[in-house]
Amino acid sequence: MKVKPLSGFVKKCCLIAKNARYPALELYLTYVNWCINNSADVHDQFSFLDMLEDHGFKYSQRKGGCWFRGIAVLPPYRVE
Repeated sequence: MKVKPLSGFVKKCCLIAKNARYPALELYLTYVNWCINNSADVHDQFSFLDMLEDHGFKYSQRKGGCWFRGIAVLPPYRVE
């Protein structure tokens, strides 16, 4: 079975909420981990960023780091 990496990852591992916010790097690392564990193709970080923005998630870069708004990783899937 071929898994669509982004939609499968978001559906299984993420919370979609207007007030959600998550560090971009941690979101990407969680995505890579999920892809490896599910034998899905891994996209590079720039393609991943573009795909998330295409799905309507806002990327922001500030002094304190880079974040995505509208999405967060559910606790059982967080990579630490």
